[in-house]
Amino acid sequence: MSAFSTLTNKPWLDGGETATGAASRQRAIGTGLWFLIAVISSMFLLFMVALIMRTQLGDWQPLTEKPWQPLFDTSVLWRNTSYLIASSVLLQVAWLCIGRAELLAKALMIAGAVTALLFLNGQLQVWQLFEARDYGVRSTVAASFFYLLTGLHGVHLAIGLAFWPRSSWQLWRGSPEQARQGLSLLLRYWHFLLLLWLVLFALLTSTPQTYKALAALCGVQIEP
Repeated sequence: MSAFSTLTNKPWLDGGETATGAASRQRAIGTGLWFLIAVISSMFLLFMVALIMRTQLGDWQPLTEKPWQPLFDTSVLWRNTSYLIASSVLLQVAWLCIGRAELLAKALMIAGAVTALLFLNGQLQVWQLFEARDYGVRSTVAASFFYLLTGLHGVHLAIGLAFWPRSSWQLWRGSPEQARQGLSLLLRYWHFLLLLWLVLFALLTSTPQTYKALAALCGVQIEP
């Protein structure tokens, strides 16, 4: 019986089934990631619309207008933004180097993780700046929105960093194709978080005039 099984075995078909299964699994994970991105985008969109609506009430106190306000000088946020841009670029180049320059790809993966950690550390420093100027979580509505939106973004970035070792391990293990597929998913999520942060940065540092224009664009008309 075992001899018959050996003779009738078709390894090329088994390999094809395995490859097909792996491709289907990869597509399913990719679809799931797009769904996750859509859910996260919807959540942040709701918060941003709520912020724009809230800015039109009379008790809104902006964070960017006076020298003593925490976002009057946005240089720290620009520095943090440069860290996140660098992380995204390093990850993209690492993906391009897989299968061509493995050692460089590994180094770029490490550098990308380090710059992402620098971004998170920089965001914590901004929170400390808020506290030092007596802008705690409950101090003003604008400050509360800043903590909420930057905190949620930071949490999603930290979740992405938690998956970084898995992608790195696939690269270190010496399987370029698996590493490329795994890293492509992380890369998609990372670019999304960068784009999301750029939108948040622009919104959170906007002037009252910009908020008013955005509210009018959204059809929001609230009497103070």
